[in-house]
Amino acid sequence: MAVCFPKDHPMTIREGLKRLLLGPEPQAVPVLGRNDRCWCGSGKKYKSCHLAGDERKRTAERKAAAPPRRGAAF
Repeated sequence: MAVCFPKDHPMTIREGLKRLLLGPEPQAVPVLGRNDRCWCGSGKKYKSCHLAGDERKRTAERKAAAPPRRGAAF
């Protein structure tokens, strides 16, 4: 299987292989205070706009990164 990029594509072979093996780079979730203005530009406070969704996303990322648990230890 050959990896082929258009000539104007900025990705090198090394970057392409890295992305293939490691997957896409994770999107950073902005860390804001609860009373700061939301990052989406709505003008609302973060706590009443995107806080709950961002916390769910962070929790899912932590669960995916954590090693699987194996039973209870006594």
